[in-house]
Amino acid sequence: MRRVCSRCGKERSEINLPYAKMSLCPLCFQEFYVNRIRRTVREFSMFKPDDRVGVAVSGGKDSVALLHGLCKAFPEADFVALHVDLGIEGYSQHCKVKVEELARNLNVDLFVFDLKEELGFSISDYARSRRGKVCSHCGVIKRHVFEELAERADVKVLATGHNLDDYVALMLNNFFAGNWIQLARLKVVLKPILPRQTVKVKPLIKTPEDENLLYCIYADIPFRDVNCPYAHTSRLRRNREILDFLTKYNPNFKYQALKRFLELIEILDASIKQPELRTCKVCGFPSSGEICAYCRRIEIMVRHDPS
Repeated sequence: MRRVCSRCGKERSEINLPYAKMSLCPLCFQEFYVNRIRRTVREFSMFKPDDRVGVAVSGGKDSVALLHGLCKAFPEADFVALHVDLGIEGYSQHCKVKVEELARNLNVDLFVFDLKEELGFSISDYARSRRGKVCSHCGVIKRHVFEELAERADVKVLATGHNLDDYVALMLNNFFAGNWIQLARLKVVLKPILPRQTVKVKPLIKTPEDENLLYCIYADIPFRDVNCPYAHTSRLRRNREILDFLTKYNPNFKYQALKRFLELIEILDASIKQPELRTCKVCGFPSSGEICAYCRRIEIMVRHDPS
């Protein structure tokens, strides 16, 4: 029996959303996806209509879906794409091409920070100089560089592609690890403490990860289809399996966890003392010590530079 779309009642349904008790056709799904972004931005007052908003775009499905969805949800707003070229062999150029194509399609400005050109090293160079995992170090570098790109692009609001699955997994990880400081920082809108910090917002906070991929496919959005060679996916896969198991028996589990946590986060934030920030004496950006984590990693690369 042919199943029809729950919304239009005409087209064949292709996307089943158990938590919403809906089955949608591709066009209605895209409309549903964009409307959810619009509602989320307005619910949490993420930015004002006249704000210039930077969007961190890696080239992966989440970030490109975010930029595309924001442009469709707020066609009059001023969005800027920010991209970091990590210089990872066989990966970064592929990502950059996808981001450039999307920026052209959406007619948005694109600001690129090339690690090799601007700092003299790439993440591949960094990986060769260090033993073990590089993901955490790469994350520190990217977070700082996006702040620099935001300054260059003259944006005060930075949107990132953290999805519902990311958020709930981080929430559970930090809770079971007793990492209360990081747990308190998991705000949907994280306001700056010192100058040179942007307002961090997460418009995909209510969007399941799988739906970002579906949106990219149905809306014909270019996105990377290769994985980072340095990515350690075992923990991420394990977290996903746990969430999928819980969701199998309760389709609303992730939304329920999100709702309860958001009810508590303001109380948690008020009761947890965050480390005091100061200005890094090297780069001038906020830091918990005299020299920030980013500059310490730059120093490591300078010491390992054979030249």
